[in-house]
Amino acid sequence: MTEPTINLAAYLARTGYQGPLDATADTLVGLHRAHAFSIPFENLDIHLGRSIRLDAAGIEQKLVHERRGGYCFEQNGLFRLVLQQLGFDVSCLVGRNLLAGYPLRPRAHQILLVQLQGQPWLVDLGFGANSLIEPIPLVAGPEFQQGFDCYRLQAAPLLNFHLQLLINGEWQTLYGFALDEAQPSDYQMMNYFYSQSPDSPFRQQRITTRSGPGYRVSLVDYELKIRRAEGATVTTLPDEAAYHEALATHFGVELPLGAFPARPGAARLA
Repeated sequence: MTEPTINLAAYLARTGYQGPLDATADTLVGLHRAHAFSIPFENLDIHLGRSIRLDAAGIEQKLVHERRGGYCFEQNGLFRLVLQQLGFDVSCLVGRNLLAGYPLRPRAHQILLVQLQGQPWLVDLGFGANSLIEPIPLVAGPEFQQGFDCYRLQAAPLLNFHLQLLINGEWQTLYGFALDEAQPSDYQMMNYFYSQSPDSPFRQQRITTRSGPGYRVSLVDYELKIRRAEGATVTTLPDEAAYHEALATHFGVELPLGAFPARPGAARLA
């Protein structure tokens, strides 16, 4: 079966990437970095009462043409299509969020594995405020500095690898994953749970995050946090108008005031 394609020129314009397009490590890193700096992670459609489409046309329309963001199934789904179109060898994996602690969440985080001249690379644009800015070689042990954050992979007994982030001087595990390949139908099931189930953490809060050169910014309900090497500033926004202004200013997401329906028990978001 022929793999679906997207409008590559429109994607490159969306991310501002102007580098080479051959299937090399330099291209992979450059594309990943440009995507991370331009397309925000966000779960807003869940709170707008809209379904999350994972087909190529739906992802392209939302993240590229409508200049929105998405969560892991959309972010890494789009990037997979781009990489495959450029001739990269890409496979899809599933991780388990371990940063959230117990009880453990289901294995339901989409990540990508890219093979380059016999070396596998971990590729992930969809782990919110702690997402990789650049892909890293799939090798346990070495530390990878990305801006003011530092990552490493560790071997794990049950899941093959843990991705860890140095937080306040201590290594924290973000997620674990094995190397068995996932299928589109797996992601459809995961996406349904996370977008529709009342037990989904993505139904509890509006979350929008993005990385930039020298900073990371996140907006979780009314809390705006900007993190830099020297520390973080946290601002509590006063009302819905300020929330929408922050969405547009920091993430390029423009939605009409009053677009979100009220949540039971959450008067501030009414």
